Amino acid sequence: MTYKTFGCNLILLLNRESETSLQLLILKLLYLLFGNTSTAEYFYTNDLHVLVDVILRNLIDLPHDSPAASALRHTYLRVLHPILMHSQISKPPHYKREELLRLLHLLVTSGTHFAPVDETTQRLVTRCTSVQWLQPTASDDSSGNEHSYTTSPIDQAVKGQKELARRALGMSVDGGESTTSVLEIATHTEKPGVQTPSLGKLVQ
Repeated sequence: MTYKTFGCNLILLLNRESETSLQLLILKLLYLLFGNTSTAEYFYTNDLHVLVDVILRNLIDLPHDSPAASALRHTYLRVLHPILMHSQISKPPHYKREELLRLLHLLVTSGTHFAPVDETTQRLVTRCTSVQWLQPTASDDSSGNEHSYTTSPIDQAVKGQKELARRALGMSVDGGESTTSVLEIATHTEKPGVQTPSLGKLVQ
């Protein structure tokens, strides 16, 4: 109760920040909070919904042809997984399930004309889609609303990505967080003052 506004202020900073190095620092802190069972439900539910919205927007806004954007995208996806696994949105009613599935589908199907989506993005998307409450349900099959983007083409890559993760990275994407993710997040750095790449800026 002593730090009731800390989470709200953290989300506010992430929402407004345009400097890559500061975004990475905030994401590293969020990763530690959501990866720890004692703090995974620290955020108020309404604030958590805002955080998910910010992550969705920022992931959509990152271009695919920038190394800095790729590092930031990977960090966002590594933070998203423990949020999906351990926070309040892992319990019904699940917040923005359709939007999350649609975004994850988009991330593995929208590479550039010259190169496919990188393997790390595919692996991290696969990890996120392996969360239980994002799995296809009987209602999805009958309605046909979500089945198309939860089974194809993500499912086609799932088996190969899981095997790659098991052999090359020594980790499982079925369970919780891995030491590999912790180390990868720690290695992502950027010089102060560098602005985050944005599809919106490129379009203008």
